[in-house]
Amino acid sequence: MRLLAWKPSTFFILWAIVVVSVLCALYRWVDPLPPRQFAIAAGIPGTTYDVYARRYAAILARDGVELKVRNYPSAIQHFDALRDKNSGVQAALTNFGFTQANDAAVLHSLGGISDTPVFIFFKGMEPPERLSQLRGKRISIGLPGSALRALVLDVLRTTGAWDDSIGLSNLDYADALQALEDGMLDLVMIPAQYDDALILHALDMADMHLMNVAQAEAISKTVPGLKHVVLSRGLISLSRDVPSADVSMLALQNRLLVRNDLHPALQYLLLRAMREVHGGPGPLNRLGEFPAEQAGDLPLSPTAQAFYRSGPGLWQQYTSFWLSSLLNRIGFFVIPVVATLIPLLGLAPRIYRWLHLRLLGRWHRVLTDLESEMAPRGEDADWDAVRRRIVEIDLEIRKLRLPRAYESELHLLRLHLRVVGELLDNRAASAEGTRTKPATEA
Repeated sequence: MRLLAWKPSTFFILWAIVVVSVLCALYRWVDPLPPRQFAIAAGIPGTTYDVYARRYAAILARDGVELKVRNYPSAIQHFDALRDKNSGVQAALTNFGFTQANDAAVLHSLGGISDTPVFIFFKGMEPPERLSQLRGKRISIGLPGSALRALVLDVLRTTGAWDDSIGLSNLDYADALQALEDGMLDLVMIPAQYDDALILHALDMADMHLMNVAQAEAISKTVPGLKHVVLSRGLISLSRDVPSADVSMLALQNRLLVRNDLHPALQYLLLRAMREVHGGPGPLNRLGEFPAEQAGDLPLSPTAQAFYRSGPGLWQQYTSFWLSSLLNRIGFFVIPVVATLIPLLGLAPRIYRWLHLRLLGRWHRVLTDLESEMAPRGEDADWDAVRRRIVEIDLEIRKLRLPRAYESELHLLRLHLRVVGELLDNRAASAEGTRTKPATEA
C-alpha cells in the first residue's frame, strides 16, 4: 500500500509558478508595456505642424520610440484620423474649432504648445479697426476645412460682421495675397510666424498695411481658441521700423491632442518633447510659457496634469525612459500587491508544517483503520495478509525523510506502527489458542 507523497519544495515551486503567472497576466492587463511606436497627425510637409512633429520624432527616437508623422491637408482630417481608433493615429497637432460633443470621451489634451499670430492685410481701403467693418468686403480667411476659417467665422458671427454682403474667397494664402495685390480682394488673413517668407513678402508690397484689431482682447475672451498678442513696433525690422507701431493681433492657440488610450508613458515622452521644443522664449511668448495648461473644450489628460503641477518624478529625471517606466509600474502594481500579501505571510509557518506532516497523518489514519479491521476478525482471519500489510507500511515509513524539527512526529508514527504490530501478534496468538484448545480436551 503506497500513498502519493509530494515534497514540500515541489509544492512551493508549483504554487509560485501559478501565483507569478496570475500576477504577470493581471499586471499586463492593468498596466501593459508601452508600445515602441505610434503615429501623430501633422500638417502638409513643410508647415509648422510638420516641423514640430518631426522634431518630436527625433527626441522620442533617443528613447527608442518611433513616432511616425502622418501628413494631412486640413485640421478636420487631423481630428477624423484621431477619432478613428483603426487609423493608428494616437496624437495630433491642431487647434480649436473642430471638436464635437462626444470628443471628450475619446480625446485628451496635453496642453498648449505655441501661438500663431493672424496677420490681417488690407490695401486700398480705409484702415479698419473692428471686424464689424468688414461687411460688404471681399475677404479671404483660408480654405474650407482650415482652422483659421472655422475660428474667424465664429468671430465674424460674434462681432455681428457676418452677413450675405461679405464676399468669401476659397484661395490658399499665397493666391489670396496675390489677389489682394491685384485688387480682387479687400482683406486677407494669414496665420503665420512673423518671420515667415510669405509675411515678409507681403510687408514689402507697396501700399500694404496690417490691421490693428482694437477689440482683440475682448474677442480672445469671447471666442475659445484665440489669444490676444501684440506685435511690437520694429519687431520685424528695427532698421526699417516695421511695424511702425504696436499692432494688436489675434493668434491661434496650437495644442497637442492624444487619444485617451495612449499609454501614459508615451504621453510623458510627448510632454517632455513639447517642453524641449517649445520651452524657450520667442517674440510673442516668455521663457517657459509653453507647454502650458490650457483651458479649452477638451480635458487635460491625467498624465499632463501631473506633469504641469508636479513635474517629472525622481526616476524620470535620473534614469532612462524604459527603466523609469519599469520602476513606475513596480510602484503602481507590485508594491500594493506585496503589501496586501504581507498578512498572509503569517500563515507560512503553518503551511510549511502542514506540508511536512500531512503524510504522517495519512499513515496514522491507515494504521487506525487497520486496528479497526482487526477487532472483529475471528479464528478464520488471514493474519498473514494483515502482517504483510504492516510490513509494507513499515517499508514506506522508513522511506520518509523529514526536517530535524519534525523527527519527533516521525518517531510517534513508528511507535504507532509498533503498537499495531503488537496488537496483531496478540490477536493472532489468541486466535491460534482458540483453534488448538478443543483438540487438547479431546
